[in-house]
Amino acid sequence: MRGHARGIIASGGFATGVLALGGIVQGVIAIGGLALGLLFGMGGLSTGRLASGGLAIGGIAGGGAIGGVAIGGGACGYYAVGGEAAGTHVIGSMRQDPEAVRFFNEWLLFLQASFGWHRGG
Repeated sequence: MRGHARGIIASGGFATGVLALGGIVQGVIAIGGLALGLLFGMGGLSTGRLASGGLAIGGIAGGGAIGGVAIGGGACGYYAVGGEAAGTHVIGSMRQDPEAVRFFNEWLLFLQASFGWHRGG
């Protein structure tokens, strides 16, 4: 019989917490095989406002991505960029929408300013 870890920081096969780590997890920040995150999820299958993983579903998603802003090998979203991209404004192998190019350029500048990233030269 498997247990279920619960706490502010929870780790285990099944875990629920503010920070949850393990196989099947749910929390504000969830990292695991199946990760259901309120704000952030990372794992094989993940959800969250910011989601990253093999299949990511969220507001901003990466990997095989479905979200408002999707970035990944296969991406589906309002704004999407990837090898295969589907959505309203996309940058993909077969299409480069000017609105998507504008959005992702502005988004990159925002990330650079927010995190102090600089282009090498």
